[in-house]
Amino acid sequence: MPADYRRCFLYALWFTSFAIWVLIPATYPDEGINTYYIKYDIKSSKNTIVNDNLLMVPSKNDFRAEKFSQISVSGVISAAPGESNESAQKRIKENALKNILLNNGLKSVKTKDYDTVISYEGVMMTPLTLVKNTYVEEQNGYLYEVRVEFSPIAFPDRWETLNMRHKIKELVYDFFQLFK
Repeated sequence: MPADYRRCFLYALWFTSFAIWVLIPATYPDEGINTYYIKYDIKSSKNTIVNDNLLMVPSKNDFRAEKFSQISVSGVISAAPGESNESAQKRIKENALKNILLNNGLKSVKTKDYDTVISYEGVMMTPLTLVKNTYVEEQNGYLYEVRVEFSPIAFPDRWETLNMRHKIKELVYDFFQLFK
């Protein structure tokens, strides 16, 4: 290999390494937990809703989310008499998460005898931004709009591919952490 090509190759290798070293840390922020796995289960028995449950757990290394997009949801919740603004905001955020999962989450159904559980799953990035929160007296409720970065869980047949991609990204990230 001539010396001129060798020098160009080394410069290209150095530039590529430096570019990856600068760009990769942006994909794995070290400041706190900012991704959460969320799941909404609706249990019914004999065609009557018996129970519903919203689960939200930290999910720093969840590889099952494919593409995040900003989702905006709006709605109305009823106002409870004497309810504080903080309590209303909490109910608004919970209701918004349920609506986001119902409209955009991965849906799965499990049935046994007359009992059915419908699950909606996804991954969200904080913060959950409350854009609009106004009290409407005619409806005796709060009109709200919420924005969040959300990704539905990928179908199970994609999990192996996504896990491999996630492991490769982690290896590259760990490699470049050695040079910091």
